[in-house]
Amino acid sequence: MNCPLCNSAQLQLFHDQVWSIDDGKVFRCGQCDITFLSPVMDDEQERRFYRQYNEHVKQRGVAASGSPQELHEKSLAAARERYAVISRFFAGAESVLEIGAATGAFLQQLENPFRCAVEPAQDNRQFSGQFANRAFADIEEVPEDLKFDVICMFHVFEHIRRPVEFLQKCLLRLRPQGGRVVIEVPNIADPLISLYGCTAFKDFYFQPMHPYVHSVESLRKVFGEAGLREREVICYQRYGLVNHLNWLAKGKPGGNPDWQRIFGDGQDYKEALVRQGLTDTLFYVAET
Repeated sequence: MNCPLCNSAQLQLFHDQVWSIDDGKVFRCGQCDITFLSPVMDDEQERRFYRQYNEHVKQRGVAASGSPQELHEKSLAAARERYAVISRFFAGAESVLEIGAATGAFLQQLENPFRCAVEPAQDNRQFSGQFANRAFADIEEVPEDLKFDVICMFHVFEHIRRPVEFLQKCLLRLRPQGGRVVIEVPNIADPLISLYGCTAFKDFYFQPMHPYVHSVESLRKVFGEAGLREREVICYQRYGLVNHLNWLAKGKPGGNPDWQRIFGDGQDYKEALVRQGLTDTLFYVAET
C-alpha cells in the first residue's frame, strides 16, 4: 500500500480501529505527514452517506432528532466562535462561497453582500437558503464565471477524498488576484492523541467520513500542489481541560461540575496548548 496523497511507501500504522468500520485502520505517511484511513468509502457509499447526513449526526450524539432546525440551533454557538477567530479574512469581500454550509449557521454571521452555499444534504440546503443568495448541491453546479473573493469550508476539507483536485475546482471559482480560501480542519496534533494517547478518543475520532486527518505540513503540501500560497495558519483549541479529563477518566466526551468548579474555564490550559501547536483545530488560509 502507498500513500494516497504522495504515493510514498513510508507508512506506519497509526491506529487499528475506525468508528463503525470492521477492520478499519489508520496510517500516517512519513513523507507528506498525512494521516489517512483504509479502507475509504467509494463514490456510491459517499453519496449515500451525505443523503442521510443528519442521521449520521444523530448517531454521533450531536443532535437528538436530526432535524435541520435542531442542527442549526446547535451549530450557532460554534459559528459565532469561528467567526470571532477569522472575521478579518472576510472584511471587504463582496462575495463568499461556503462549501458544506449545512444549515447556514456561519453564513448567518456574515454581512458580505453576496453569499452562496454548497450543501449536498437537501433538507439542510433548503434551510440554508434563508441565509444565502444561491444554494447548490455540489461545487460542480457553481458556474465557473461566478467568481468569489472568499471560499470557505469548516470541518469539510477532511471529508474530501481527492483534496488537490477539489482545490483546483475551487480555484476555477475564485477571484484570480487576491482570492482567498479559508478552511478549518481537525488537527492530528490534537492533545488527546498527541499528548495523552487516549485510546477511547481515537476509537471515536477516526471515522469513515474523514478519509484524511491533516497536519500543518500535509495542508502545505496539498495547497501548494493545487497552486495556492499559504497566508496564515492558526492553531485553535476548542475543547478545554474538563472535556479532556472526562475523556481520560471515563472514555467519553462531556463535563463534570466538580471539575468545572475547581479548574474554571481552563483558558490558561487552552493557551498553553496553542503555544505548543498541540490543538484540536487548525485554520488554514491560502491565497491565489
